[in-house]
Amino acid sequence: MSRKPALILFLVMLIILGAGFYSLHSYKDKMNRQIVHYLTTEQGYTEKQLYKVYTQIGKAPVVSTTVIFADEPDARYFYRKEAGQIYQYSNAPAGPPDGSKTHYLHLEEDGG
Repeated sequence: MSRKPALILFLVMLIILGAGFYSLHSYKDKMNRQIVHYLTTEQGYTEKQLYKVYTQIGKAPVVSTTVIFADEPDARYFYRKEAGQIYQYSNAPAGPPDGSKTHYLHLEEDGG
């Protein structure tokens, strides 16, 4: 293979890879915004009450958004979107589990 076709193939692969990373970043950002919108409009929180919101893509569930509230930095709440509905599906300590976290302030009635 001469240099020119190899360079073109490399550039095409680089563009495809870059587009994939951009799409992934855009999707995570969109999920973060949707979860914040859900929490502020449907659950009555203010953005100041949300310390950290971030979306991860992993094994199961495939997409999960973690929320840490400002008044409870030692707890994580997990949200997901299915069939157009956002809901809280779990919670956990923010650090290594030591058995001390037994009460969660932001549990939703039909979630976590």
